[in-house]
Amino acid sequence: MSLKAIAVDGCELKFQAGGNDESISITGTTSEKATAEGKAIYKELKFSISGYNGQAITNSDGVGQGSIVSTAQKTFVEGNAVILEGDVSLQITINGTTTTQSGKVPVTVIEVVKVTKAGQSKVKGS
Repeated sequence: MSLKAIAVDGCELKFQAGGNDESISITGTTSEKATAEGKAIYKELKFSISGYNGQAITNSDGVGQGSIVSTAQKTFVEGNAVILEGDVSLQITINGTTTTQSGKVPVTVIEVVKVTKAGQSKVKGS
């Protein structure tokens, strides 16, 4: 298994299907002890979505939540597998609306969120 950068406070998450990435807010828990390049390492990386616009949701009102699943097998922080650059969420459901001739109608889309930048590049794990 190759080494990958460990995700820290300030990492970047993006939708794989192309929604508006600025609608993602990280709500994860960082370590109080472990840092990489002076930034706290995530023990768990949860996120919420608000204002999503993409796929069939066209009114920028999509909401949802999820968490990134760690692929690390050998690197841990405070008993938790670290989150690595490239790790992804399970499929998440985002609920919102689209506008038709009849007005706004509810729409549900499925997305996957990926850690595209770890927020640091020196400390790596596997």
